[in-house]
Amino acid sequence: MNEDRITGAAQELGGKLKGAAGELIGDKQVQAEGSTTELKGAAQNLYGQAKDTLSEAAGQARDLAGDALNRARERYPDAQRLYRQGSEALRPHAQESPIGLAILAGTIGYLLALVIHGRR
Repeated sequence: MNEDRITGAAQELGGKLKGAAGELIGDKQVQAEGSTTELKGAAQNLYGQAKDTLSEAAGQARDLAGDALNRARERYPDAQRLYRQGSEALRPHAQESPIGLAILAGTIGYLLALVIHGRR
């Protein structure tokens, strides 16, 4: 629970009390002010709830990404080393002929897409 939720709930309660007091004494202006304060408090409370929800979702996404990374590291322990070796091997070719490397990468990507998705 964050500060916006607490402040909003308190403001909402204060607005209800003020509106009830205005109704009790028959003062329409005090009643309207109470309703306005209650509405502002409800809006701030909702804002705080949204912040909490987003914060929780971000935390869950971070945890899931960390778990996936750890599983990938366990399953493919040599992947990082192989990636680095491949990058180092391709770097001179990329500097000599960047267009040729782009065409090669596009061709490999197209072939992989055909293998993965098949022809339609």
